[in-house]
Amino acid sequence: MPTLVLASALARWLPDAGGGEYRFDVEAATVADALAAAFARYPPLRGYVVDEQGAIRHHVAVFVDGEALRDKSLSSAPALTPRSEIYLLQALSGG
Repeated sequence: MPTLVLASALARWLPDAGGGEYRFDVEAATVADALAAAFARYPPLRGYVVDEQGAIRHHVAVFVDGEALRDKSLSSAPALTPRSEIYLLQALSGG
């Protein structure tokens, strides 16, 4: 089963994350399916990850098996395998 990993900047919004990265398995064949499973489990996460059109927000990076997704609409995302790892990273800015 693929694993979804939330970086600590996103995981801090989840009640049972406990600080730091948060990993959980999702039953999914695509990245969109994995995100849908995550949002079903943690509804508030949706607003931090996707915009009103369902595209990945500009400040969130998605990596699948170590490769960054370039298309925020997920149309070019690779199919997942049972051993896939989807990593969500919220870009932070500051000066």
